[in-house]
Amino acid sequence: MNKNKSIGLTLDRLFSQTLLRNPEEYLLYKDRRITYKNFRNESALISNAIINSGLSGKTIGVLDWNTIEFSELLYGIPLGHSIIHPVNIRLPPDQMIRTVQSAKDEALFFSKDFAPLVEKIISLGLIDRKNVYAIGDVQGNYNYFKDLLNEETNTKFPGSLETDKASVLFTSGTTNEPRGIIYSQRDMVLAIWSILTMLSAYDGNSRISSRDTVFSLIPYYHIWSWGTLYFATMLGSRYVMDGRFDPESTLSLIERANVTWMSMVPTMLYSLLSSPNSDKLNGMKILIGGAAIPTGLVNMALKKNIELTSIYGFTDGLIAGIGTLKRKGSREKYEEFEISTNSITPAPHTEFEFDSSKGGEIKFRAPWLPEGYFNNPEESRKAYSEDGWFMPGDAGYLDSEGNIRIADRIKDLIKSGAEFIPSAVVENAISDINSVEMAAVVGKEDLKWGERPWCFVKLKKGMTFNEKELRDALSKMVQDGKIKEWWIPDKFLQIDEMPLTSTGKIDKKNLRERIKSIR
Repeated sequence: MNKNKSIGLTLDRLFSQTLLRNPEEYLLYKDRRITYKNFRNESALISNAIINSGLSGKTIGVLDWNTIEFSELLYGIPLGHSIIHPVNIRLPPDQMIRTVQSAKDEALFFSKDFAPLVEKIISLGLIDRKNVYAIGDVQGNYNYFKDLLNEETNTKFPGSLETDKASVLFTSGTTNEPRGIIYSQRDMVLAIWSILTMLSAYDGNSRISSRDTVFSLIPYYHIWSWGTLYFATMLGSRYVMDGRFDPESTLSLIERANVTWMSMVPTMLYSLLSSPNSDKLNGMKILIGGAAIPTGLVNMALKKNIELTSIYGFTDGLIAGIGTLKRKGSREKYEEFEISTNSITPAPHTEFEFDSSKGGEIKFRAPWLPEGYFNNPEESRKAYSEDGWFMPGDAGYLDSEGNIRIADRIKDLIKSGAEFIPSAVVENAISDINSVEMAAVVGKEDLKWGERPWCFVKLKKGMTFNEKELRDALSKMVQDGKIKEWWIPDKFLQIDEMPLTSTGKIDKKNLRERIKSIR
């Protein structure tokens, strides 16, 4: 008797329930829509075209904003026995090119905004022009995405294994050159399932279901938009995209598409809440992450009755946990809220340890954790232990409820004398001051103490810089027991625009460089 072939954890299986229950639900890009049934078929056409065009087994880069075509490639390329590399299009051009080199990309798909960069890649001899495919209306001597599909008729996915390599991702390069990670289909499906379990099986804010309309503002190069396309496919949720982030365009699409659930980084949320049209966010469910969430921003969201939940993860380790936002006090009296934005519930099948000798450095491991960076063995030895632990560079501790409390990034802890100052806690306190839009605290070398905290502040529109007001407010927080007196920054520097990394985090490396020459 023939044995049935086992069904592996492959990306094509994510369509199964949706195609049975709700195949006519759709993905929306601006004003264009495609049903899940057709989306699945288009993705299968791509996977077969990849094989028949000789691209099978190659690493393929994609330079595009979040679009329907990019969504199809996120399935079609790995299921065509190739590896997709969503290129971080927010990196400086030279770094983008180095990631294409490092990933050993042999083909590219791109939209018109990236044509000049693609021409440079071709001129450097990194990729042959015949393996470059333009998406949409791009002028030039290129093959075209639509032509590749027009030559293919097979809408059945080629068979694949869960152990097949599926995607290359790169870190944002905020502290050094971007480091590369390769994930298998099994790794991706397990991590996606873990996120979805955290957001649907347990009580909490921002829960998600098949009835939600999902709109992720996170670019696909950043952990596949935190896996949102994949778990929306599993649920059969309507999925919305708007390309390059623009606050007013985003708010308009929220209203047109009746969006109920979103994901974004804190800087995006601030931009949306600062708009005159921010009422369109009323009652929204939002997953937020990528950086510490200032409590001042949380208060702004609460006033719009927004549900917030934070996500804790990293390109080089995927999902590690989902955060909680705890409130105390009357809902009508926001000033009485005591808000904790750094409490993380560990994801299923994960383990954590804390190294007290290194300020509480967090060690993490999970079934989907890679062995290391394929392009940087030295950094791999620093970040991944031989017994399977990953050190993400955060400091924290386990609280009495079994949740992880994130104190700060290890590199952002400020060692003053023999004690550590958690910069994230001080930033949260400063962001509660009415005049402050954004705060960043970094360590400045000090002869006596080793390091002392300095603070960059970006003020809200129309506000005037007043250092005495800032210090008085922080002194009041000291009296209330929220911070320690010696944590108050030695110096406050006003800044017009806060430097941000490609993933929307404050670029503290940039700020540390700025203060080196200041006395």
